[in-house]
Amino acid sequence: MKEKKPLNLDPNYPENFWPKLITLLSAGAFIYWVRTSPNADATLHTFLIDPIQQKLGSS
Repeated sequence: MKEKKPLNLDPNYPENFWPKLITLLSAGAFIYWVRTSPNADATLHTFLIDPIQQKLGSS
């Protein structure tokens, strides 16, 4: 078996870089979709806003 080399972390490279990057890219893609889709308002209400309002018990 090969020995595992210890991982040398670069002090200029944050430990949680990839999760932050993926979150920011996903948020950017979502905002782009909302801004460019002609029926984004109806889709957001159908799949996001209405179910949340139903869970909270307000209409």
